[in-house]
Amino acid sequence: MRYNTYYESTAFGIGGSLTRSIKFLIIGCTASFIVGKLFELSGSTFWLDAFGLTPVLVRKYLLLWQLGTYMFVHGNIWHLIFNMFVLWMFGGELERVWGSREFLVFFFITGVCVGLLYFIFASGLPLIVSAGSPYQVLIGSSGAIFGLLAAYGLMFPERTVLFMLLFPMKAKWFVLLIAAIEFYMSWSPSGVSHFAHLSGLLIGYLYLKKEWNLTRLADYYHDRKRRKRVRLVALENEIERQEKDEIDRILDKINAQGMKSLSRNELKILERASEKRKNK
Repeated sequence: MRYNTYYESTAFGIGGSLTRSIKFLIIGCTASFIVGKLFELSGSTFWLDAFGLTPVLVRKYLLLWQLGTYMFVHGNIWHLIFNMFVLWMFGGELERVWGSREFLVFFFITGVCVGLLYFIFASGLPLIVSAGSPYQVLIGSSGAIFGLLAAYGLMFPERTVLFMLLFPMKAKWFVLLIAAIEFYMSWSPSGVSHFAHLSGLLIGYLYLKKEWNLTRLADYYHDRKRRKRVRLVALENEIERQEKDEIDRILDKINAQGMKSLSRNELKILERASEKRKNK
């Protein structure tokens, strides 16, 4: 995705009116939270087991949808409220700049990539970095939201934001401070997946810096198909030219020596050329 950096405004500019995609995500997360709590009140963990991201379940039962659905599952009301608040604070302005479609693409690609990285690094394999136990469930949209934070810092680096809603600082320093805090806290065991937060920041940064987007990938795919078709047409034209030259040679031979001078292979070439002409 191409992005522009906006330097002109340094005023506080957070949130604003609810945009269409922000509404959709808040409604989706809230509805999922309510359904999950109803299951929980009935003594069932079905919602968490089915839609939270548990690496061992994904690997054993191929529950691949968990790589995306975990974003809509939240543990408690404060988990939900905080994530939706930050989503509104930083996501609205990004959506107004990008448009709803590109905003949702960014959000879901970031979230799914975070889920995929968590699945890999919490798989129990002997990797340098471990995201947790393969039996530990990942829930919440904070990974994708941290991707939005990275995007906000890149696009509005001079915008003033409030750290902890109290201390004003530029967005670029705010995002770097959040990243440093998450990295520091990742060394201490807790119920928070700092790995997911850091992964979201990294993926959001790379998505914009490397200009990843679905349209670009689709254009690349269609361009490869077009070039392949051009090569095939060129090859067909070359084959037709060679066949025409061969037929001209055979006809010259007939004029000079008669039909009886033709070999069996030359007769087959004339027969195929005749059939092609009839079919056109």
